Amino acid sequence: MPALDDLVTSRGIKGLEASILGAVWKGRGMPVSTERLFDAMYADDPDGGPSPTRMYLTFNRTLQRLNRLLDGSGVSIIAVGFRQGYRLALSLGE
Repeated sequence: MPALDDLVTSRGIKGLEASILGAVWKGRGMPVSTERLFDAMYADDPDGGPSPTRMYLTFNRTLQRLNRLLDGSGVSIIAVGFRQGYRLALSLGE
């Protein structure tokens, strides 16, 4: 498994994508709640981020971009069950 910093640098991951990846990475394969991911995304926003509807839309677009950036790295982020969160998934052999 690559180191987080190496993966972020080599794949050009920054901004909200880096926030999501960092939060899920800390989960070590265990589900991370959407609320915790939102907190990571908007940690620097004094207002806590946009409305919940806009947060979900932004999160979904950002997660799609992040998984495209991670394509071929052996690392991805997947949904875990209904409303249970997201977790880091590793592909062996890549």
